Amino acid sequence: MPDYRQYWQDNIARWSELYLDISHGHEKLEAPHWLGKLYNSTIAKHEARLMRQRYELTARFIDQNVNAGRVFADIGCGSGIFVVEALKRKARVCAIDFSDQSLALTKANVERYVPNGDVSYHKLDVSQDELPRSDVGIMVGVAPYLSDMDSFLDRILTSTDILLIQYVDPYHWANRVRRLLPFLNVRRLIFHSPRDVAFAYTQRGWRLLERVPFGTGFIDTVCRRDAAVGSPDRMQSSPPVKSPQPPEAER
Repeated sequence: MPDYRQYWQDNIARWSELYLDISHGHEKLEAPHWLGKLYNSTIAKHEARLMRQRYELTARFIDQNVNAGRVFADIGCGSGIFVVEALKRKARVCAIDFSDQSLALTKANVERYVPNGDVSYHKLDVSQDELPRSDVGIMVGVAPYLSDMDSFLDRILTSTDILLIQYVDPYHWANRVRRLLPFLNVRRLIFHSPRDVAFAYTQRGWRLLERVPFGTGFIDTVCRRDAAVGSPDRMQSSPPVKSPQPPEAER
């Protein structure tokens, strides 16, 4: 089992209701005991605060793009926090994860908060399985564990029209340190170049609408080149950010 799968299986049950309160700082990490304890008492506390920021960014995206009648896919649904948000907006939802524990937790939260929600559950490995069709998708906390982003983008960008996706930047100073001293990479994160992924969108007929720095990486909002952006009651065309250049070594 790849490292990211074991990490997720080890930690999903440790996270609190909808994960915001103690999602980081209480984890079981693949690291020596002293390093894991140090990490959880220092860096992970900062990461816990970042989860609130990520929640707000993702909730804003859902509010702008999800509406009754739209099909929403949460790719790597975790505890189901964003599945619940989309169901509250009357969307049809595909909850996707490779973990039985995650899907069970998501189902429990759906039954508690939106028991009449229109949701289907899909046990899939996004690194190799085809994804169900959707109008809008999100993928937060997944790309940092995928090594073959090209083949993944080939699949996901044919399955949806608008996507929110999070990456970890290899050129952030903290990740330069992690790359130099791999034992510090306690989650076995995989890094993706901002320029490379932006160019990958362009090559597949997509456009980068927004890039927001987040933690040691960034969160992209992307859509098909000819797609209208926004929920059906406020559709609008949106200009792309500056066109990316072909990939090259970044400094």
